[in-house]
Amino acid sequence: MITKQYLRVLSLIFYIIFADCLLLAQQPLEYWDNPNEMLQDQAAILFEHTHKVLERNPPSTSANDERKLALFALDALLHDTRLDNGAAFFTYTERMAQTVAEELAKGKPVGNKVRFFRFYNHGFIVQTPSVTVAIDIIRGGGHNEEKHFISDSLMQLIIKQCDILFVTHVHGDHADEAVAKMFCEQGKDVIVPIKFWQNSDSHIRPLRGADMLKETIRISGKNVSLPVYIFPGHQRDVPNNVYAITTPEGITVMHTGDQSNHDDMKWIANVGDKVKVDVLLAHCWMMPMEESVAGIRPALIITGHENEMGHSIDHREPYWLTFRRLENVKVPYVIMAWGEKLMWSNGELH
Repeated sequence: MITKQYLRVLSLIFYIIFADCLLLAQQPLEYWDNPNEMLQDQAAILFEHTHKVLERNPPSTSANDERKLALFALDALLHDTRLDNGAAFFTYTERMAQTVAEELAKGKPVGNKVRFFRFYNHGFIVQTPSVTVAIDIIRGGGHNEEKHFISDSLMQLIIKQCDILFVTHVHGDHADEAVAKMFCEQGKDVIVPIKFWQNSDSHIRPLRGADMLKETIRISGKNVSLPVYIFPGHQRDVPNNVYAITTPEGITVMHTGDQSNHDDMKWIANVGDKVKVDVLLAHCWMMPMEESVAGIRPALIITGHENEMGHSIDHREPYWLTFRRLENVKVPYVIMAWGEKLMWSNGELH
Protein backbone atom coordinates (compact mmCIF):
# COMPACT_ATOMS: atom_id res chain seq x y z
CA MET A 1 0.00 0.00 0.00
CA ILE A 2 2.79 2.41 0.91
CA THR A 3 4.58 1.61 -2.34
CA LYS A 4 1.46 2.34 -4.40
CA GLN A 5 0.89 5.67 -2.65
CA TYR A 6 4.55 6.52 -3.11
CA LEU A 7 4.31 5.77 -6.84
CA ARG A 8 1.18 7.90 -7.14
CA VAL A 9 2.94 10.85 -5.51
CA LEU A 10 5.98 10.40 -7.77
CA SER A 11 3.71 10.23 -10.82
CA LEU A 12 1.92 13.43 -9.77
CA ILE A 13 5.22 15.25 -9.22
CA PHE A 14 6.50 14.09 -12.60
CA TYR A 15 3.29 15.25 -14.28
CA ILE A 16 3.48 18.71 -12.69
CA ILE A 17 7.14 19.14 -13.63
CA PHE A 18 6.50 17.90 -17.17
CA ALA A 19 3.49 20.21 -17.62
CA ASP A 20 5.42 23.23 -16.32
CA CYS A 21 8.35 22.43 -18.62
CA LEU A 22 6.02 22.03 -21.57
CA LEU A 23 4.37 25.37 -20.82
CA LEU A 24 7.75 27.05 -20.46
CA ALA A 25 8.90 25.53 -23.74
CA GLN A 26 5.88 27.07 -25.48
CA GLN A 27 6.69 30.57 -24.26
CA PRO A 28 9.02 32.50 -26.59
CA LEU A 29 12.29 33.67 -25.10
CA GLU A 30 12.98 36.12 -27.92
CA TYR A 31 10.80 38.03 -30.37
CA TRP A 32 13.28 39.24 -32.96
CA ASP A 33 11.52 40.15 -36.21
CA ASN A 34 8.16 39.48 -34.56
CA PRO A 35 7.11 42.73 -32.82
CA ASN A 36 3.36 42.03 -33.11
CA GLU A 37 3.60 38.81 -31.12
CA MET A 38 5.75 40.58 -28.56
CA LEU A 39 3.14 43.32 -28.12
CA GLN A 40 0.33 40.77 -27.75
CA ASP A 41 2.22 38.72 -25.16
CA GLN A 42 3.23 41.85 -23.30
CA ALA A 43 -0.41 43.03 -23.28
CA ALA A 44 -1.60 39.65 -22.02
CA ILE A 45 0.84 39.82 -19.11
CA LEU A 46 -0.16 43.39 -18.26
CA PHE A 47 -3.90 42.62 -18.43
CA GLU A 48 -3.34 39.64 -16.12
CA HIS A 49 -1.33 41.63 -13.59
CA THR A 50 -3.72 44.58 -13.55
CA HIS A 51 -6.51 42.08 -12.84
CA LYS A 52 -4.57 40.68 -9.87
CA VAL A 53 -3.76 44.14 -8.51
CA LEU A 54 -7.38 45.29 -8.80
CA GLU A 55 -8.57 42.15 -7.00
CA ARG A 56 -6.24 43.00 -4.10
CA ASN A 57 -7.33 46.64 -4.18
CA PRO A 58 -11.11 46.69 -4.82
CA PRO A 59 -13.19 49.77 -5.70
CA SER A 60 -13.02 52.45 -3.05
CA THR A 61 -13.77 56.13 -2.52
CA SER A 62 -10.09 56.55 -1.62
CA ALA A 63 -8.17 54.62 -4.27
CA ASN A 64 -4.59 53.91 -3.22
CA ASP A 65 -1.58 54.33 -5.48
CA GLU A 66 -1.43 50.63 -6.36
CA ARG A 67 -5.04 50.64 -7.58
CA LYS A 68 -4.50 53.85 -9.51
CA LEU A 69 -1.42 52.46 -11.19
CA ALA A 70 -3.39 49.38 -12.31
CA LEU A 71 -6.13 51.59 -13.78
CA PHE A 72 -3.55 53.75 -15.51
CA ALA A 73 -1.91 50.63 -16.95
CA LEU A 74 -5.31 49.74 -18.45
CA ASP A 75 -5.46 53.24 -19.94
CA ALA A 76 -2.11 52.67 -21.65
CA LEU A 77 -3.19 49.28 -22.99
CA LEU A 78 -6.58 50.49 -24.21
CA HIS A 79 -5.10 53.55 -25.92
CA ASP A 80 -2.64 51.48 -27.96
CA THR A 81 -4.58 50.98 -31.19
CA ARG A 82 -2.21 48.19 -32.25
CA LEU A 83 -3.90 46.03 -29.62
CA ASP A 84 -7.50 46.83 -30.58
CA ASN A 85 -8.28 43.59 -32.40
CA GLY A 86 -5.69 41.33 -30.79
CA ALA A 87 -6.15 38.17 -28.77
CA ALA A 88 -4.99 39.82 -25.52
CA PHE A 89 -7.77 42.41 -25.65
CA PHE A 90 -10.52 39.92 -26.51
CA THR A 91 -9.34 37.59 -23.76
CA TYR A 92 -9.57 40.52 -21.33
CA THR A 93 -13.13 41.49 -22.34
CA GLU A 94 -14.38 37.90 -22.30
CA ARG A 95 -12.85 37.40 -18.86
CA MET A 96 -14.57 40.57 -17.66
CA ALA A 97 -17.96 39.35 -18.86
CA GLN A 98 -17.36 35.84 -17.50
CA THR A 99 -16.59 37.32 -14.08
CA VAL A 100 -19.85 39.29 -14.10
CA ALA A 101 -21.83 36.22 -15.22
CA GLU A 102 -20.34 34.07 -12.46
CA GLU A 103 -20.89 36.68 -9.75
CA LEU A 104 -24.51 37.21 -10.79
CA ALA A 105 -25.12 33.46 -10.73
CA LYS A 106 -23.94 33.24 -7.11
CA GLY A 107 -27.11 34.92 -5.88
CA LYS A 108 -28.41 38.30 -4.88
CA PRO A 109 -27.32 40.49 -1.98
CA VAL A 110 -29.29 40.39 1.25
CA GLY A 111 -30.88 43.01 3.46
CA ASN A 112 -30.87 46.54 2.09
CA LYS A 113 -27.63 46.15 0.16
CA VAL A 114 -27.27 46.99 -3.51
CA ARG A 115 -24.54 45.59 -5.73
CA PHE A 116 -23.20 47.44 -8.76
CA PHE A 117 -21.44 45.67 -11.61
CA ARG A 118 -19.45 47.87 -13.95
CA PHE A 119 -19.89 46.56 -17.47
CA TYR A 120 -18.25 47.60 -20.72
CA ASN A 121 -18.31 51.34 -21.50
CA HIS A 122 -21.20 52.99 -19.57
CA GLY A 123 -23.07 49.77 -18.95
CA PHE A 124 -24.09 48.85 -15.41
CA ILE A 125 -26.01 46.07 -13.71
CA VAL A 126 -27.69 47.06 -10.45
CA GLN A 127 -28.73 44.20 -8.19
CA THR A 128 -30.73 44.19 -4.95
CA PRO A 129 -32.41 41.31 -3.08
CA SER A 130 -35.57 41.80 -5.18
CA VAL A 131 -34.48 42.96 -8.62
CA THR A 132 -31.59 43.02 -11.11
CA VAL A 133 -31.58 45.98 -13.48
CA ALA A 134 -29.34 46.33 -16.54
CA ILE A 135 -28.63 49.74 -18.05
CA ASP A 136 -26.92 50.35 -21.41
CA ILE A 137 -25.21 46.96 -21.54
CA ILE A 138 -23.82 46.12 -24.98
CA ARG A 139 -21.51 43.53 -26.53
CA GLY A 140 -19.10 46.20 -27.84
CA GLY A 141 -17.14 46.12 -31.09
CA GLY A 142 -18.69 44.45 -34.08
CA HIS A 143 -17.80 47.30 -36.42
CA ASN A 144 -16.89 46.55 -40.04
CA GLU A 145 -17.38 42.80 -39.58
CA GLU A 146 -15.12 42.69 -36.53
CA LYS A 147 -16.24 40.34 -33.79
CA HIS A 148 -17.92 41.63 -30.65
CA PHE A 149 -15.95 42.12 -27.47
CA ILE A 150 -18.42 39.96 -25.53
CA SER A 151 -19.80 36.77 -27.05
CA ASP A 152 -23.53 36.18 -27.48
CA SER A 153 -23.32 33.07 -25.29
CA LEU A 154 -21.86 35.03 -22.38
CA MET A 155 -24.35 37.84 -22.87
CA GLN A 156 -27.19 35.33 -22.74
CA LEU A 157 -25.92 34.03 -19.38
CA ILE A 158 -25.80 37.58 -18.02
CA ILE A 159 -29.27 38.46 -19.32
CA LYS A 160 -30.65 35.31 -17.71
CA GLN A 161 -29.82 36.86 -14.32
CA CYS A 162 -31.33 40.27 -15.19
CA ASP A 163 -34.99 41.34 -14.95
CA ILE A 164 -35.15 44.40 -17.20
CA LEU A 165 -33.01 46.57 -19.50
CA PHE A 166 -32.99 50.37 -19.69
CA VAL A 167 -31.44 52.04 -22.75
CA THR A 168 -30.68 55.75 -22.55
CA HIS A 169 -30.23 56.67 -26.24
CA VAL A 170 -29.72 55.34 -29.73
CA HIS A 171 -25.92 55.48 -30.07
CA GLY A 172 -24.26 52.09 -30.58
CA ASP A 173 -21.99 52.41 -27.56
CA HIS A 174 -25.13 52.41 -25.37
CA ALA A 175 -27.76 50.60 -27.44
CA ASP A 176 -27.32 47.11 -28.86
CA GLU A 177 -30.46 45.88 -30.62
CA ALA A 178 -29.27 42.27 -30.53
CA VAL A 179 -28.95 42.47 -26.75
CA ALA A 180 -32.42 44.03 -26.53
CA LYS A 181 -33.80 41.12 -28.57
CA MET A 182 -32.16 38.67 -26.16
CA PHE A 183 -34.08 40.33 -23.31
CA CYS A 184 -37.30 40.18 -25.32
CA GLU A 185 -36.79 36.51 -26.16
CA GLN A 186 -36.54 35.81 -22.43
CA GLY A 187 -39.83 37.69 -21.88
CA LYS A 188 -38.15 40.72 -20.31
CA ASP A 189 -38.96 44.36 -21.01
CA VAL A 190 -36.62 46.92 -22.54
CA ILE A 191 -37.26 50.59 -21.74
CA VAL A 192 -36.13 53.03 -24.46
CA PRO A 193 -36.78 56.61 -25.63
CA ILE A 194 -39.60 57.16 -28.12
CA LYS A 195 -39.09 56.49 -31.87
CA PHE A 196 -36.62 53.78 -31.05
CA TRP A 197 -36.62 50.28 -32.62
CA GLN A 198 -40.23 50.84 -33.60
CA ASN A 199 -42.56 47.81 -33.82
CA SER A 200 -39.70 45.40 -33.18
CA ASP A 201 -41.22 43.60 -30.19
CA SER A 202 -43.99 44.08 -27.66
CA HIS A 203 -41.39 44.02 -24.85
CA ILE A 204 -39.74 47.16 -26.28
CA ARG A 205 -41.40 49.97 -24.31
CA PRO A 206 -40.76 53.56 -25.47
CA LEU A 207 -41.10 56.09 -22.63
CA ARG A 208 -40.35 59.80 -22.69
CA GLY A 209 -42.14 63.11 -22.11
CA ALA A 210 -41.55 66.76 -22.88
CA ASP A 211 -41.04 67.21 -19.14
CA MET A 212 -40.07 64.84 -16.37
CA LEU A 213 -42.15 61.68 -16.59
CA LYS A 214 -42.89 59.43 -13.63
CA GLU A 215 -43.82 55.81 -14.39
CA THR A 216 -44.28 52.67 -12.34
CA ILE A 217 -42.79 49.79 -14.30
CA ARG A 218 -43.85 46.28 -13.42
CA ILE A 219 -41.23 43.58 -13.84
CA SER A 220 -42.49 40.83 -16.13
CA GLY A 221 -43.09 37.56 -14.30
CA LYS A 222 -42.48 39.06 -10.86
CA ASN A 223 -44.56 40.76 -8.20
CA VAL A 224 -42.16 43.70 -8.31
CA SER A 225 -42.61 47.26 -9.54
CA LEU A 226 -40.07 50.03 -10.10
CA PRO A 227 -40.96 53.71 -9.71
CA VAL A 228 -38.94 55.46 -12.42
CA TYR A 229 -38.37 59.15 -13.11
CA ILE A 230 -37.50 59.76 -16.77
CA PHE A 231 -35.86 63.11 -17.40
CA PRO A 232 -35.91 64.41 -21.02
CA GLY A 233 -32.19 64.74 -21.56
CA HIS A 234 -30.17 65.10 -24.75
CA GLN A 235 -26.75 64.41 -26.16
CA ARG A 236 -26.62 67.53 -28.26
CA ASP A 237 -29.90 67.07 -30.23
CA VAL A 238 -30.23 63.29 -29.71
CA PRO A 239 -32.91 62.34 -27.14
CA ASN A 240 -31.18 60.85 -24.09
CA ASN A 241 -33.35 59.50 -21.28
CA VAL A 242 -31.88 60.12 -17.86
CA TYR A 243 -33.41 57.45 -15.63
CA ALA A 244 -33.80 57.64 -11.85
CA ILE A 245 -34.85 54.12 -10.83
CA THR A 246 -36.05 53.32 -7.32
CA THR A 247 -35.73 49.69 -6.24
CA PRO A 248 -38.27 48.01 -3.93
CA GLU A 249 -35.68 48.42 -1.16
CA GLY A 250 -35.98 52.21 -1.55
CA ILE A 251 -32.61 52.83 -3.20
CA THR A 252 -32.66 55.31 -6.10
CA VAL A 253 -30.06 55.00 -8.85
CA MET A 254 -29.71 57.57 -11.63
CA HIS A 255 -27.96 56.83 -14.93
CA THR A 256 -26.93 59.81 -17.05
CA GLY A 257 -26.49 58.13 -20.42
CA ASP A 258 -24.54 60.67 -22.49
CA GLN A 259 -26.34 63.73 -21.15
CA SER A 260 -24.68 66.71 -22.84
CA ASN A 261 -26.83 69.73 -23.63
CA HIS A 262 -26.45 73.14 -22.00
CA ASP A 263 -30.17 73.94 -22.23
CA ASP A 264 -30.95 70.91 -20.04
CA MET A 265 -29.09 72.48 -17.14
CA LYS A 266 -32.38 74.21 -16.33
CA TRP A 267 -33.88 70.94 -15.08
CA ILE A 268 -30.61 69.32 -13.99
CA ALA A 269 -30.16 72.15 -11.50
CA ASN A 270 -33.37 71.06 -9.74
CA VAL A 271 -33.21 67.25 -9.90
CA GLY A 272 -32.36 67.01 -6.20
CA ASP A 273 -35.61 68.83 -5.36
CA LYS A 274 -37.70 66.22 -7.22
CA VAL A 275 -35.99 62.94 -6.35
CA LYS A 276 -33.51 61.80 -3.71
CA VAL A 277 -30.71 60.17 -5.71
CA ASP A 278 -28.61 57.73 -3.71
CA VAL A 279 -26.14 56.69 -6.43
CA LEU A 280 -25.37 58.57 -9.64
CA LEU A 281 -23.94 56.50 -12.51
CA ALA A 282 -22.34 59.38 -14.37
CA HIS A 283 -20.47 59.35 -17.67
CA CYS A 284 -16.96 60.45 -16.83
CA TRP A 285 -16.92 63.32 -19.36
CA MET A 286 -20.18 64.84 -18.09
CA MET A 287 -19.91 68.61 -18.36
CA PRO A 288 -20.29 70.77 -16.44
CA MET A 289 -19.51 68.07 -13.89
CA GLU A 290 -19.53 70.11 -10.69
CA GLU A 291 -22.74 72.00 -11.54
CA SER A 292 -24.52 68.81 -12.60
CA VAL A 293 -23.57 66.99 -9.40
CA ALA A 294 -24.66 70.00 -7.34
CA GLY A 295 -28.09 69.90 -8.99
CA ILE A 296 -28.58 66.14 -8.66
CA ARG A 297 -27.16 65.91 -5.11
CA PRO A 298 -26.31 62.17 -5.02
CA ALA A 299 -24.81 60.44 -2.00
CA LEU A 300 -22.29 58.56 -4.18
CA ILE A 301 -20.98 58.81 -7.75
CA ILE A 302 -19.78 55.86 -9.82
CA THR A 303 -18.32 56.84 -13.16
CA GLY A 304 -18.59 55.06 -16.49
CA HIS A 305 -17.72 55.53 -20.17
CA GLU A 306 -13.96 55.33 -19.69
CA ASN A 307 -12.10 53.78 -22.64
CA GLU A 308 -14.96 53.34 -25.12
CA MET A 309 -13.06 51.46 -27.81
CA GLY A 310 -15.21 52.64 -30.71
CA HIS A 311 -13.80 56.14 -30.27
CA SER A 312 -10.47 57.55 -31.34
CA ILE A 313 -7.97 57.66 -28.49
CA ASP A 314 -8.61 61.36 -27.77
CA HIS A 315 -12.17 60.37 -26.74
CA ARG A 316 -11.30 57.03 -25.12
CA GLU A 317 -11.61 58.80 -21.82
CA PRO A 318 -8.82 57.52 -19.52
CA TYR A 319 -9.22 56.69 -15.86
CA TRP A 320 -6.48 59.16 -14.96
CA LEU A 321 -8.51 61.96 -16.55
CA THR A 322 -11.59 60.96 -14.55
CA PHE A 323 -9.61 61.39 -11.33
CA ARG A 324 -8.60 64.86 -12.54
CA ARG A 325 -12.17 65.83 -13.47
CA LEU A 326 -13.51 64.83 -10.06
CA GLU A 327 -10.82 66.52 -7.98
CA ASN A 328 -13.14 69.38 -6.96
CA VAL A 329 -16.36 67.37 -6.64
CA LYS A 330 -17.40 67.22 -3.00
CA VAL A 331 -19.47 64.01 -3.26
CA PRO A 332 -17.66 60.67 -2.66
CA TYR A 333 -16.91 58.90 -5.92
CA VAL A 334 -15.67 55.52 -7.11
CA ILE A 335 -13.85 54.76 -10.37
CA MET A 336 -14.29 51.14 -11.45
CA ALA A 337 -12.76 48.95 -14.13
CA TRP A 338 -14.88 46.76 -16.41
CA GLY A 339 -16.07 43.64 -14.61
CA GLU A 340 -15.62 44.97 -11.07
CA LYS A 341 -18.38 44.95 -8.47
CA LEU A 342 -19.22 47.23 -5.57
CA MET A 343 -21.58 46.69 -2.61
CA TRP A 344 -23.30 49.70 -1.06
CA SER A 345 -25.89 50.25 1.67
CA ASN A 346 -26.89 52.97 4.11
CA GLY A 347 -24.41 55.36 2.57
CA GLU A 348 -21.41 53.07 3.01
CA LEU A 349 -19.36 50.74 0.81
CA HIS A 350 -19.06 47.10 1.88
